[in-house]
Amino acid sequence: MNPKRDYVKRKEKYKKELDKLNHKINLYGNIRLIIILVGLGITIWTYTKKSYLLSLNSLIITLVLFISLVMIHQKYIEKRPRLKALIKINENGLKRLKGEWKKFIEAGEEFIDETHNYSWDLDIFGKSSLFQWTNHTNTPIGKKKLRDAYIRPNKNIDQIKERQEAIKELATKMNWVHEFQAAGMRDSNKSKDEGNLIRWSKDVISIYLNNLLNLFVKILPVVSIGSIIMPFIIPSFSWVYAAVFVSIQVIVVFKDFGKRNNRLSSIDDYRKQVQIYEKMIEVIENQEFDSALLVKLQQQMQTGNEVTSKQIKKLDSIMDMINVRHIQFYLIFDILTLWDYQCTISLESWKNKYGKNMVKWLDALGELEALASLSTIVYEQPEWVMPEVVDDYKIYATALGHPLINANQRVCNSVSFGGRYASLLITGSNMSGKSTFLRTIGINLVLAYAGAPVCAEEFICPIMNIYTSMRVKDDIDNKISSFYAELLRIKKIIEATDKGEKVFYLLDEIFKGTNSRDRHIGAKTLIKKLCKGSTLGLVSTHDLELADLEKEQDSKVKNYHFQEFYKNDKINFDYKLYKGVSNTFNAVYLMKEIGIEI
Repeated sequence: MNPKRDYVKRKEKYKKELDKLNHKINLYGNIRLIIILVGLGITIWTYTKKSYLLSLNSLIITLVLFISLVMIHQKYIEKRPRLKALIKINENGLKRLKGEWKKFIEAGEEFIDETHNYSWDLDIFGKSSLFQWTNHTNTPIGKKKLRDAYIRPNKNIDQIKERQEAIKELATKMNWVHEFQAAGMRDSNKSKDEGNLIRWSKDVISIYLNNLLNLFVKILPVVSIGSIIMPFIIPSFSWVYAAVFVSIQVIVVFKDFGKRNNRLSSIDDYRKQVQIYEKMIEVIENQEFDSALLVKLQQQMQTGNEVTSKQIKKLDSIMDMINVRHIQFYLIFDILTLWDYQCTISLESWKNKYGKNMVKWLDALGELEALASLSTIVYEQPEWVMPEVVDDYKIYATALGHPLINANQRVCNSVSFGGRYASLLITGSNMSGKSTFLRTIGINLVLAYAGAPVCAEEFICPIMNIYTSMRVKDDIDNKISSFYAELLRIKKIIEATDKGEKVFYLLDEIFKGTNSRDRHIGAKTLIKKLCKGSTLGLVSTHDLELADLEKEQDSKVKNYHFQEFYKNDKINFDYKLYKGVSNTFNAVYLMKEIGIEI
């Protein structure tokens, strides 16, 4: 598997197809223009020569040819968005492999929550985040499903394994994944939330489901139009009948006209949304899946024996009917045909029959989008491993790296703890890699629970609830200092352990907002308390006295450290994890380096 080569190959292939398509579009556009000019020229010329039959035939042939060419031309134009989308998808794949994904527009800023147990500290959302790197969804519900996979995952080993199998299968079907993504990229306006569409699809006015009303609306226009035509066929037929029937239709049309008008006008808010869903669902229906989760999601879109995409296509056809309302002199047309009633009855009948299924269709669609996004990790990072999620309280990782750091800059470490040692105390000088290592374990756990591969050669982990206290800052509006904000974060962790939760914690430089004595006493007390619960975790600190916890009887604390070295009077870091306590310091050196003489 060579994703870079495949991306380049597919990109060039689709570019060639697009060039050919554009050539055809231009060709048919020119032919269409020539036909209309030549055809009308011949029609006018033959008319001036008083060859009226020839002129009429020329006009008919010209119109038939022109309309045929317009239809062919439109079909070619409709193929262009797919190719453009596929080119974009492969270009984005190359950008990810080059580490240029931080320029992608969709970064999930709307999901940033600084109060969440871990997402803010672990860079799950926002610029340079896990979401920005992995997101290939195109619908609002797809984005939410990917968000939930990271911050509200299914904490169940069997379900995680089920997701892993689905993600691995999709990684072998990358052409299908790209077609699925391309189907969702056909409209640049993707901001509409699916909630309004779901509520709209369930909102049915039962009066329009009445069979008698349906029959009345179908028969009355036929009778009225007939009464208008009859006097031309039978002169003795009175116009009074036409006046009576048309008057009845005027009354019927203006009965609740405003409500009906608002209801039909609202369709414009959903039309493009529905068309995109139709295309995406059609792509899903045309694919065979093997893994249990993908088969289940595909079946979730089925309603009886009817194909879902065809059910949605029926809605699209009704929307076409409603679109007739935009023509000139529509009111006259509506009075003669009761068109608003015809459209409303068709729409309410569709909602009554299929509307309740919209929520499960879109739920499955969004889940597939999220899984497709995660499958790209497997495809682009074939050397990464699917984690083994176990019941034991242990974490074992070899060659573990941070997934958001470029491969050529990433330094990997191996670590194992749980059982005898429940807490790792990480010491080290400034900028040596302590915080990054804490985030490395945390973000890989997030990927593991989402069913995705992790940046490691081997990774074994338990099901636990992640809590962090790392990026703590002041909250001026609520008059909360950074120290008190940190206490509130730690309080949540303590409350979770007191409730018996299985807690995985990451604490970075705890209690740094207070004096050294209080910091040492507080940190020592907290670590001891956390070690008594169903917990695993890491604590980074500059307080070397805390390392003495490892020496205490029955201690569950194990010391590790990062260090720096100097070459040609320059500080260097290897970002490697070592056993034991750090014995190097660099604060004075760093102060001197920026011009503070000591």
